[in-house]
Amino acid sequence: MMSSPCAPTAAHGSEVDVRPRLLGFLSLALMSALLNSSVPTPLYPHYQAALALSDLGLSLIYGGYAGGVLIALFGVGNLAGRVADLRILILPALVAVAGGALLFSLADSFWSLLLGRVLAGIGTGTLTGAANVALLRFGPQDGGRRAALSATLSFTAGLAFGPVFSGLALQLDCYPTTLPFLLILGMASCAIAGLVLSWPRGARMAAPAPSGQGGGSLGEGLRATGAGFFLCALALFTAWAVAASLLAIGPKVVSEMLGMRDLGLFGYLIAAYLVFSGLCQLWARRLDARHTLQSGALALALCVLLFAGAVHGLPGWLAGLGLLVAGYAQGAVFVGSATLINRIAPPASHARLLSLFYVIAYVANWVPALLGWVSDGTGLLAALDLLFVGSTLTSLGLAWAVSRHRFNPAV
Repeated sequence: MMSSPCAPTAAHGSEVDVRPRLLGFLSLALMSALLNSSVPTPLYPHYQAALALSDLGLSLIYGGYAGGVLIALFGVGNLAGRVADLRILILPALVAVAGGALLFSLADSFWSLLLGRVLAGIGTGTLTGAANVALLRFGPQDGGRRAALSATLSFTAGLAFGPVFSGLALQLDCYPTTLPFLLILGMASCAIAGLVLSWPRGARMAAPAPSGQGGGSLGEGLRATGAGFFLCALALFTAWAVAASLLAIGPKVVSEMLGMRDLGLFGYLIAAYLVFSGLCQLWARRLDARHTLQSGALALALCVLLFAGAVHGLPGWLAGLGLLVAGYAQGAVFVGSATLINRIAPPASHARLLSLFYVIAYVANWVPALLGWVSDGTGLLAALDLLFVGSTLTSLGLAWAVSRHRFNPAV
C-alpha cells in the first residue's frame, strides 16, 4: 500500500552485465503497478454517485486491492528468490496489472470495479518481490543499494503520480474514468515488451537463494520476540488503517464535510502526502529505530486529532496540516517497525515473522469496510469518530509501550 520495500536478498548472476535498459523497464513495471493502486482515489465519489454504491460497497472495492496482494503473497510470495527465470513471474504479473486497469476503464458495476482492484493487487503483490529480486540480480554488485533505491523511487513515483493523473483528468474533464487507466495499460504493455526484448540471453543465476525460513517455526519466532513483534505489527496496522481510510473515504469527507468540490485538487494533496511519506522513510532510516517508531506513533495521534478538529468545525486548514503530519507518521512507523522486526527476529524464523508482519499490515486496508458499514448505518461523522477515537488511543498507547520495551537483538 503506502510503503517502499527494501529489495530482497538474492543471488547475482555470476556473469551478468549491468543492463541499463532492463533496469529501466523493471522500474517502469513497478511504477505501473503502483499507479494502478493509487489512481482511483480521487474518482471514488464519481463511482459512488454513478453506480449508486453504498459506503460499504465503495470500501470493499478499495479493500479488494489488499485482498489481491494477500492472494499473491500466499500464492507465489516465496518463489521470487528461487526461480532462475524471473520472467515467469514478472510477465504474468504485468498482464494482471494491465487487466485490472482495463477492467477499471470499462467498469460499469460494483463487481467489475472489485475484480479490477483484486487483479491490480494480485499483479502488484506478485511483481513486487520478483522485480525487486531482478533489480538486485541484474544491477551493480553494490550490496543492493542501487536496487533498493530504484525500488523506492519507483514505488514513490507510482503512488504519487496516480492521483495526479486522475486529478488532472477530473479537472480537465478529459475521460477521467478511462484515460488514466489506459495510460497504465500502455505503461504495463511497454514494460512487457521492453522486458521481453531486453532480457539477457542465456542469463544464469547462482544457486537459488534459500528461503530464509530455516528450521524455526512461526510459534518459536513469536515466543522469542515476545511483545516486541506485536507492538511493531500493531503500530504498522494502525498507521496503514489511517492511511487506507484517508484514501478510501477521504474524497467523500473533503467534498461533503470540508467543502472541497475540486477532487482533482484533493488528488494533488494526496500525491504530496505520499511523496512526503516516501522522503520521511528515506530520512528515518538514519535514526534510532525505537525512537523513530515512538515519534511516528505520536505523530499519528496528532494527525488524527487535527483531522478530527477539521471535521468538527475548526478551520479546514487543520486537515492540510494533518496530512503533512500523517506523511511523517506513515514513514516513521513503517521504517521504525520494520527495522525493529529485523533486529529482534531470530534468523531461523525471520522470514515467517516478516511475512506475518506484512499480512497483518495489509489486513488494515479492510478497516475502511468497517467504517463504511458504520457510515451506512449511523452516518459518516459517526464512522469518522470511531476512527479518530480508536486510532488516537491506540497510537498513544503504542508510544508509551514502545518507550518502555527493550527491543533486544536476536541471538
